[in-house]
Amino acid sequence: MRDLIALMLVWALFGNSVLQARVRGEQETPKKPTLQERILEVSPGSMIEVRLMNKHKLRGRLGEVTSEGFALQTAQGAKVETQKIAFTDVKSFKVQGGTAGQKAGHGLVYALAGVGALFVVLIIWALARSE
Repeated sequence: MRDLIALMLVWALFGNSVLQARVRGEQETPKKPTLQERILEVSPGSMIEVRLMNKHKLRGRLGEVTSEGFALQTAQGAKVETQKIAFTDVKSFKVQGGTAGQKAGHGLVYALAGVGALFVVLIIWALARSE
């Protein structure tokens, strides 16, 4: 009932254009990207962690991606093995770590936050000492 009254007030104030936009927004739900689309967004050579339907977890570098699946390069001691994994066998995946630039950027942000916090503490200490 509350929503109906709100919609009537909006219609009275702004006309049909806002009402149609709201109805259109409710009907069009954003489509969630498929697993294949999400994997295609990851650059080859990135470290990923894959959870399979049989509850196994694999970590390695993303290799070639095809329409049926992708290659995962895993290190077993001194030798590198390439496994072909079908999209139907994958439950979920996530990208591990980041590039060197991302890590350096995160380190810089953390360092600046630490310096800023130290600066605030020193200002508070100086103000408390001067009183």
